[in-house]
Amino acid sequence: MMIGVNIFSAVERTDLSPAGHGDSHFEFIDRVAGPYWDQVRDLIEDWFSRLCPDAQADVRGRLRSRDDRQSKGAFFELYLHECLLRMGYTVTCHPEVEGTSRRPDFLAQKDGSAVYVEARSASSSDLVVGAVARVNTLYDSIDKINSPNFFLWIDVEKQGGDPLRARPLRSKLERWLSGLDPDAYRHRGNGRRDFPDLSYEADGWRIQFHAIPKSPAARGKAGVRPLGIFGGGQAFTVQDEEGIKNALSDKGSAYGPLSAPYVVAVASSSITTDDHDVKNALYGTEALQIGTGPGGETDPDALVRRPDGYWYKGDHWDHRHVSAVLIVKQLHPAFVGTHQHTIWEHPDPEWPVPPLPIWRRATVDAHGAMHFADPVRTPTEWFDLTDPWPIGKPFPIRSRS
Repeated sequence: MMIGVNIFSAVERTDLSPAGHGDSHFEFIDRVAGPYWDQVRDLIEDWFSRLCPDAQADVRGRLRSRDDRQSKGAFFELYLHECLLRMGYTVTCHPEVEGTSRRPDFLAQKDGSAVYVEARSASSSDLVVGAVARVNTLYDSIDKINSPNFFLWIDVEKQGGDPLRARPLRSKLERWLSGLDPDAYRHRGNGRRDFPDLSYEADGWRIQFHAIPKSPAARGKAGVRPLGIFGGGQAFTVQDEEGIKNALSDKGSAYGPLSAPYVVAVASSSITTDDHDVKNALYGTEALQIGTGPGGETDPDALVRRPDGYWYKGDHWDHRHVSAVLIVKQLHPAFVGTHQHTIWEHPDPEWPVPPLPIWRRATVDAHGAMHFADPVRTPTEWFDLTDPWPIGKPFPIRSRS
């Protein structure tokens, strides 16, 4: 360990407020007070202390970055390293590989077996990150308006190329909200259409607002943020299918023949919780096949997979050197004890991956049927955490008064 070097600032913390839209991932965890977040910081420091000494300076620098892609990517590497240690592996960071100057992230060894692991984030492009930053700046500005009686539902329908001037928008919103009677509206089952709306266009932006009345008990309280619900509008979310394909295209053949199992681990910030996009990326895009019998009669339609997957090419399995793909969704330090992730094993690999029992296992049998096997132990058991963990509430009630 880097003696005397910590990830987080050695300061007394008093700020109990949730993350602002403009807070970076690290800035929030570094400044937020409370026992709940103390446990999160302690876990990161603990995992960092076991990281290979020659990798610590780089990982620490990226953990502390204001660029969330860097910070979250560094924690992803910490997570993978800790998982390998917990499964009993001896881990070498950035091992040398014969025939190339490039180095994978980890070489894990146990009982005469070895496996290479490479981490890759399915991160957004700089263009998307810039768009998200402009929207978050807008949200932070709107969150400062005085709205004692209403929450705001916001749909960003069109985004300009430059930040929106916030002061004229705030003034217009406050005048509009102050003229509304919260008792004049009630929910009739039509969603936001039941409530008053305001359209705003300026600087290339088009935004739709709906005012949602607060309950009588919640009205008139100072310090309550007005932002309540974010509509669809222009969504800037990572799609698993595209992100996985990009990651595998970048890292799948980065090191040439390794003569050992090779796992590409992909961290996705997609909000989806199902496996649909993952299956599409690895085994081919799902499509509807219209059935037709030999005499022209119609047979029942069937779902089939096109031969455009990373592994599935219709008549053969491709990229057999990638033994498995680990998909880690929505990785966050506070949720490592509750979120379960899946390792997808190649149906016909050059080098079968050894048992990695900390993750949910996805396999395909000889008949093309997919099977899933959950770990015997929970993440909290693997990481020696309490259940639940962290203990307590992330934001005490008084921070929302």
